[in-house]
Amino acid sequence: MIERMDHMGIVVDDLAAAAEFFVELGLELQGEGPVEGRWVDRVVGLDGVRAEIAVVQTPDGHGRLELTTTEG
Repeated sequence: MIERMDHMGIVVDDLAAAAEFFVELGLELQGEGPVEGRWVDRVVGLDGVRAEIAVVQTPDGHGRLELTTTEG
C-alpha cells in the first residue's frame, strides 16, 4: 500500500497518452511544456537534452508525478 508519494518521474514514449491515462485515474494535470538547458543536461547526465514534460498531482496536492519524453 502506498502511504505517501512526494515526487516521482517516469519517462514515456507518448506524453499525451500517458498524461491522459493518469488524469483518468484521478490525478490532476498541473502543467506541461518543454524544458532544456544546462540544468536539464546536468540532471539527466547528457548534453543537449530537450525534454517535454507534463506534471500531474494527486487531488490533495501532496504527490506529484512528472511524465517526461526526451529527444536529443
